Amino acid sequence: MKRVIIVLILTAILLTPASAYKGKRLAREPIEDFSLTNQMGENYSFYDDSSEVTVVSFIFTRCPDVCPVITQLIKSVENSLTDNEKEDVTFISVTVDPRYDTPERLQSYMEIHGVEWPHLTGTNEQLSPVWKTFGVTVNESVIGAHIMEYQPGEASVTVVNSSGNSSTHMFGLSGWTLTETLANQAGIDVNASMTQYGHYVSGISGEESPSDYSWWWQLNLWNNSASQWEASPVGIDSVNSLDENPQIAWMPSSMNRSNLSSPIDNSETSMTIMWLNGTEAHVELESFNGYHITKGALNDAGVNTTIEDSSLGHYLTSLGDEESPSDSSWWWSLYTWNSRNTSWELSDAGMDEIDEPRHIAWAPSTINVSDIPSPIKNSTGVVCSGHGWEMGSGSSLHCMCDYGYTWDGEDRTSCVLEETDVFNVGHSTITYIINENRQPVIAWTGDNWKVEDFTADLREVLENDRLGDSDPLKAPGMTFILTSLGLGLAVIYAPRKEEHLETLTERKGKKRETSPLQ
Repeated sequence: MKRVIIVLILTAILLTPASAYKGKRLAREPIEDFSLTNQMGENYSFYDDSSEVTVVSFIFTRCPDVCPVITQLIKSVENSLTDNEKEDVTFISVTVDPRYDTPERLQSYMEIHGVEWPHLTGTNEQLSPVWKTFGVTVNESVIGAHIMEYQPGEASVTVVNSSGNSSTHMFGLSGWTLTETLANQAGIDVNASMTQYGHYVSGISGEESPSDYSWWWQLNLWNNSASQWEASPVGIDSVNSLDENPQIAWMPSSMNRSNLSSPIDNSETSMTIMWLNGTEAHVELESFNGYHITKGALNDAGVNTTIEDSSLGHYLTSLGDEESPSDSSWWWSLYTWNSRNTSWELSDAGMDEIDEPRHIAWAPSTINVSDIPSPIKNSTGVVCSGHGWEMGSGSSLHCMCDYGYTWDGEDRTSCVLEETDVFNVGHSTITYIINENRQPVIAWTGDNWKVEDFTADLREVLENDRLGDSDPLKAPGMTFILTSLGLGLAVIYAPRKEEHLETLTERKGKKRETSPLQ
């Protein structure tokens, strides 16, 4: 019985886990060697070019959401390591979009994010076994959902006045808004008046149309199918420059339209102006920011708004004929919608600095942020089945599912439990920590993990492999365990031996007392 107890103690000690990882612990076979191409166009061998411990992530450079976050998180992990630890750790990022991610594009991606670790690409034939080894399923539709162009038509502006009344307006881009916006961008003065038929442009950069109407400023629209300019059949306010006529041109009606230059890029929203002397100016709206969305949505909704320009950018002074008071008791505050937290957040940047916003809101600074209504409405009222947050817009709208959840089949707007260790990179991602034996020991999915937790796991792996800053004399290795076990057994066994001797002595004494020889 005592031997059984000792064996059980020995087994319990040897089976006690040496560490408690914060990520998902794995028990997998070593990763076989593979060779890919790095950002310099050079061959990279997993076995020959990586250190004892390796962190492997999967990204693609066209991904606008998870991948940049993952890259910055790993960058923070790398910066958290000591110099000794960095010598024993290699970071690797492997693309899941090899058709697009050339070495040059990977290099550009690295420069943007300020990282230097290897970013690897190759052919589909080279990468497929690597993805399979790491349990990564690369789905073209998943990647496609992330390669999304900004849809300004899906953007909205919510307005709350000082009385707490609110309204939400979708972005629109009329020909007049485009003219006003691009003229402001180029520093061109436009003289226009409001008539019963809408805005009438009478002068551009000081060139005023004559009162005898011998010529006037004529609006032209680019016909992409015919590749030519055509006189607009409607007034400037009736032109839809968001979807139908993104390229417009102004010229004196006396000029020959055939001399008007074609748009530089037919895919860009632009305005061309020709003056009486035949010279031209061409202005493009390359991207949309908070100023454009505010002006477009409120102009389209007929909400009177005053937006001033300054050396620091545009700022709002009145909205819906309600001006912020001169005593600064309140002012118009700008809010942006956080789709992950489904809440409004006070913007720490001006409207010009908010690139491609999906939803923004304007409210007096005295209004409680909780009183600003949500811009998202659907039939169930639940986003991503309650297990994620929305990303993108229009046909690219999809869920970023929480840890342990994935899309429900082809439905990209629902999240269900992930039942396997196979990860669909694109809507979620996976980052591995691999030990010196090339075994994946820890997996972190998604991008909602903490740098300190990941770093703690990485240091645990380094310590278990006697690497980094670990001290072999202080590390709880097998020698230490066996030594401790020996001391423990000695303590356990010694009293048992003394007790056994004492029992034998007592028995001998009793025999002496009862012996007939005494």
